[in-house]
Amino acid sequence: MQNFPKHFEVQFTDLEFHLTIDPELVIAEFKSVGKHRETGNPYNQIYISVVQTKDGLITQYRDFWNPLVAIESVGSVNDAVRFSE
Repeated sequence: MQNFPKHFEVQFTDLEFHLTIDPELVIAEFKSVGKHRETGNPYNQIYISVVQTKDGLITQYRDFWNPLVAIESVGSVNDAVRFSE
């Protein structure tokens, strides 16, 4: 994710938290709306983050998103690999 801002211009929107029984488990759903800086192609993604905490600290973070959206935004699978370096 370190290189993400170099390649993508996005705004994160529509943050929604889903209730869980466990107070130390957070499930959030949100969107990104934007574009790839070099290609100009859209990058409109939906994310789901599952965050486990313990004593107020994050112990586990899982992020789910569609890699096909990223590949379409950068142009090809080869370009996606290049931009991740």
